[in-house]
Amino acid sequence: MLFPGQVVMCGELEMLARVCRTACKERGIPLNSQEAQTLASHVLKLFLNGLTGEEELLSAERNRMKRQAHIDVLKQPSAPAPRVQ
Repeated sequence: MLFPGQVVMCGELEMLARVCRTACKERGIPLNSQEAQTLASHVLKLFLNGLTGEEELLSAERNRMKRQAHIDVLKQPSAPAPRVQ
């Protein structure tokens, strides 16, 4: 966990970038998109809160993406019921 006055080191930053690129590639998210920026922000937040391993960050992001996809499906309007005559 980072505390005030600490910095993200170069190797850590490279690892965070790999996690973001991998997650974006798996989800088909363009790297220059707003969605990629949101993903990167979330990965950094996880890192700053103690998830410092590359695989655990990828796993956490994959789980978040699955939950989000499920929520997106639930938000889609359902097809109207067929009319019975």
